Amino acid sequence: MSLPSDSPLSKGPAATTPPEVHRHVDRMAPSYTERFRPDEISRHAAMANQLSSTDLVQIDAHPLADDYWQVTIVAYDFPGELSLICGLMFVYGLNIYTGDAFTYEPVSPGEPRSSREETRRKIVDVFTVMPLAGQKLKADIWARYAEDLAIFLRMVRAGALREAQGGLAVRVATGLQKSGVLSASLVKTLYPIEIQIDNEASDQYTVLRINSLDTFGFLYEFTNALALNHIYIARVSVDSVGNRVQDTLYVTDENGRKITNPTRQRELRTTTVLIKHFSHLLPLSPNPESALLHFGEFIGELLKRPNWPDELSSLERPEVLDALARLLGVSDFLWDDFLRMQHANLFPVVQDVDALSTSKSRRQLQSALETTLRGVHSGPQIPSEEAPWIETLNAFKDREMFRIDMRHILGHTREFWEFAEELTDLTEVIVNSAFHLCHEDLRLLYGSPCLENEQVSQMSVVALGKFGGSEMGFASDIELMFIYAGNGLTTGPNVITSTEFYEKLVQNFVSAVRARREGIFQIDLQLRPYGNAGSLSVSLDAFRRYFSPGGPAWAYERQALVRLRRVAGDIALGQQVARLRDEYVYTGSAFDVTAMRAMRERQVRHLVKGGTFNPKFSPGGLVDVEYLVQGLQISYGRDLLGLRQTNTRKAMAALAEAGILSADDYSRLRKAHTFLRWLIDSLRVVRGNAKDVTMPYENTEEMAFLARRMHFVDAPTRLHSELMRYTEDVRELNSRLLTSTG
Repeated sequence: MSLPSDSPLSKGPAATTPPEVHRHVDRMAPSYTERFRPDEISRHAAMANQLSSTDLVQIDAHPLADDYWQVTIVAYDFPGELSLICGLMFVYGLNIYTGDAFTYEPVSPGEPRSSREETRRKIVDVFTVMPLAGQKLKADIWARYAEDLAIFLRMVRAGALREAQGGLAVRVATGLQKSGVLSASLVKTLYPIEIQIDNEASDQYTVLRINSLDTFGFLYEFTNALALNHIYIARVSVDSVGNRVQDTLYVTDENGRKITNPTRQRELRTTTVLIKHFSHLLPLSPNPESALLHFGEFIGELLKRPNWPDELSSLERPEVLDALARLLGVSDFLWDDFLRMQHANLFPVVQDVDALSTSKSRRQLQSALETTLRGVHSGPQIPSEEAPWIETLNAFKDREMFRIDMRHILGHTREFWEFAEELTDLTEVIVNSAFHLCHEDLRLLYGSPCLENEQVSQMSVVALGKFGGSEMGFASDIELMFIYAGNGLTTGPNVITSTEFYEKLVQNFVSAVRARREGIFQIDLQLRPYGNAGSLSVSLDAFRRYFSPGGPAWAYERQALVRLRRVAGDIALGQQVARLRDEYVYTGSAFDVTAMRAMRERQVRHLVKGGTFNPKFSPGGLVDVEYLVQGLQISYGRDLLGLRQTNTRKAMAALAEAGILSADDYSRLRKAHTFLRWLIDSLRVVRGNAKDVTMPYENTEEMAFLARRMHFVDAPTRLHSELMRYTEDVRELNSRLLTSTG
């Protein structure tokens, strides 16, 4: 709404005004003296004279009638400054009703040096503001506001505009989440914006005339969009009429030129509206700073696409922008390693967010991959890192991993175990296909591997760890063992032993299945006999010698076999390996608690940083849950065949059904396991490091981000208290239940 002025506007300063006022007015557009009285202009000039390298901004505020305030901001001119000024108004719960923003005009190169004593550009912004309904504005707010604005301006002066914009986005989102001012449904409501671009009204500037529904924070969102579009704002007139905003902005591009190119105008109009809407949805993002900065890059990638205008209609949908805000605000790591490198996948995914609501079965994935490979692998090929099927297989893997990750981030897999099942299905399809293609290509070169009696030698691929337990998470390793039966010669023209054949096969397999980053779909063969010192392929006889009772395997290596599961290769051989596993693991002897405790001490000593908590390896962490379950399986699994489960949750349920876990113990253990898996998965996403799952320190931004990621919106302290509660439960259960079996 418009407020009446206290007195008629002056046409300019009197002849007797001080020289510094004249110099100030000389740098302003003619409309400046039409807008402000002489006493106001003198006050602006005095504030401008107080600016220095240490005092970048001066603020004067005084109350008007009916809870309105007039605030005057005089500061050095910086890129994106108006969006920071308006954004802080947003943070402090202030609605801008009217306003005028002026910037010093550039000094003409032809002016005499005597009139160029002060060449730095400055701004004078005068706004009429009012606090949100039901709130009272205290006078001390302006000192805090000035301090905050000065911090942001120092960041911009140091070349950190993007960081300042991102930090402000966090403040905006945090303020809204705490105050509950806007409901999620209201945030998701996007209103149309009319932008008129006029290059006739001003000789120096392009004039933007904005008409839209007046919503809280509109000016911040809109000026933020212009700043992200590298548009410089020289002058602004803000007016609220009823429930509409009618704003006029005088702008140039980043080089100080008018925006006259029709293509650039179209880009400006469409991307500004898109960014404005996106800014409106930022409070729903787990990390608004990350989302905002990444969205700027997303827009840049969008404009590179030849058909970008055709894609805008779907991108402007609230549900699409909401999905983008959540995707782009998960972590820098996800953006750098998945989103930014997979724009070809990102655009169709976000445009068709409805398709993400449906999962794909293992059979569907297998059929889709076979169809995809049909065009590049019609028959066996000589093994090569450049074989066409390798690139196609990895592209399919990355695309489907991306889709599954997006489903998880957007909440379509509400339970962690649904996410784990989808990742496990994809991993099985990739491992199975890569194994058979490598086998096929090697047979072309060497013929079939045989036993000593010239029967065909078979190989089975077994999974262990999280993959074996069908418990894959974000950044889980792919733990495998390749086991073959017997050793004869191959049948082809280039004769080698079966052992050599399968060693080459595993080498080719590891080269073919590529990880974008360490720990992301990383093939791990360390659980094979003798680890890195042993052969990549394992003969059935070597498996027997190593893991049988009395063999050289450590207790923890036999314990790892609990989660052994065939995933590729010969079925009969895989069943034989599983029977050997049962014979070697489920002997009827009690679980070796002493050996396990010694190994846990080594893990804590080597894998947990002093003074920190690691939810995987610290006492009471995930490893203690898994070892407790596996210890009980080993102790009782000889007689109770139902306990021989590779999946931890299924094993817990079987232990409860058998009466080994009481109903209360089962409930506590299951809840702790779910919480810790969810926490570790979230930490890997937030931190962007598959190996480092150390908890952030309390009262840090990283801890707050992790809490939002896990939907502990109210306070990060609740996340910490939940972690302490669950890990204490695990320690108590581990100590009580495993002691009784040892």
